[in-house]
Amino acid sequence: ALFYARREAGRDTGSDLTAPAPPPPPPAPSSVVGAEAVQQAGREGLTLATSSSSNSGYKGVTFYPKERGSKKYRLSVTSGGKCVFLGMFATAEQAALFYARREAGRDTSDLTAPPPPPPPPEPSSAAGAEAVRQAEREGLTLVTSSNSNSGYRGVTFKQGSKKYELTVRFGGRQNSLGRFATA
Repeated sequence: ALFYARREAGRDTGSDLTAPAPPPPPPAPSSVVGAEAVQQAGREGLTLATSSSSNSGYKGVTFYPKERGSKKYRLSVTSGGKCVFLGMFATAEQAALFYARREAGRDTSDLTAPPPPPPPPEPSSAAGAEAVRQAEREGLTLVTSSNSNSGYRGVTFKQGSKKYELTVRFGGRQNSLGRFATA
């Protein structure tokens, strides 16, 4: 029956009839936040484990539509023969990313811990490279951001002026600190 099912599905029906079927393809992201979790997994070099027996499509992740609040995806694993609850998540992809980090041996003690920051972008000019060296000499760390078009937190490239604008939030308002030739 397995041979027939594989043949009907267009899979290889070679000599090893007991070989497990390939894992199912990952489901489409459930939201923008879910898509970001999938992208983050790629940036971290992780693969989200899929499961055809889970109603979410991801290993260990179960969707509970009647759960109160915004976190409706439960992540549980079996450890030492017991089911261990790992948390509730807003999207299946976030739960799957947590599972992948756990399997990779990464610190998962804080469910809300942000992923590691992206590597800093390459300086766009000699002046930019000098600014990076100056920050290092002063013992400063340039804070990177995957949400900024410049690659740095609070710094945005403005197309019209061809300059980088630095903004910070204080006093409950977004404040511009100026425009600069480099990020």
